[in-house]
Amino acid sequence: MKKNLLYIALAFSMLINVAVLCVLLKGNISSTTKEEESPKEVSSFADYNKRQTAAENAVRRYVCENLYYPNSYDPVSTKVDSVFYNYLTDEDCVKAAFELIDLRKSYEFAKYTYDENVNNIKVFGGSGVFRDHTINRDKAAAVMKDLKPKIEKREAIIKNRDSSMDGKFFGWQVIHRYRASNSNGVVSFGDVLYVLDPEMNQYYFRYSLEENDNKNLKTIKRVIEELLGTYVDD
Repeated sequence: MKKNLLYIALAFSMLINVAVLCVLLKGNISSTTKEEESPKEVSSFADYNKRQTAAENAVRRYVCENLYYPNSYDPVSTKVDSVFYNYLTDEDCVKAAFELIDLRKSYEFAKYTYDENVNNIKVFGGSGVFRDHTINRDKAAAVMKDLKPKIEKREAIIKNRDSSMDGKFFGWQVIHRYRASNSNGVVSFGDVLYVLDPEMNQYYFRYSLEENDNKNLKTIKRVIEELLGTYVDD
């Protein structure tokens, strides 16, 4: 009797072990299947040719939107590279730099007018027929007073920019050179840099690379770097 009970206990124990083993195996297979079914994220532009073609199509669209004769557009070169977050992709920082160029220019003109009229007052006087010298001096002084806090505000935005995102992948930079006809029908070259989103569906920034543009990338970069204390003269 005892011997039979022992056999029954052993059989029951084996059944429990088999059941537990089946559950464990089922769990492992399910996990493996889910891992195999979960696709790994791969950039749609990891392939050079796809990336290049997408960039060329994107800049063609953006450039032609601003051409007087879109049909005259003739691409010369297109260089694509990844871009990471920095002060030139910081919207607030870049906007402040663009505005600073205009504000500083207005301030310099007002200061020139102020200094000129101060000198005229010393030489000719500022009353009677020369009263305009005093009026112009005071107007220029008022303009300078109005512009100063605006300039300081933009400078503070750049100096105190949030750099916590610096170094993170931001998208693609596309340096593009092209030929096109202007409003007079004269063919000329254009040089521009676009910062595109990761899928190249839109551009975040457009920078001119032309030397005669007073708001080109080189100028914007210098304005920001001088305030950040990182500017090095070439």
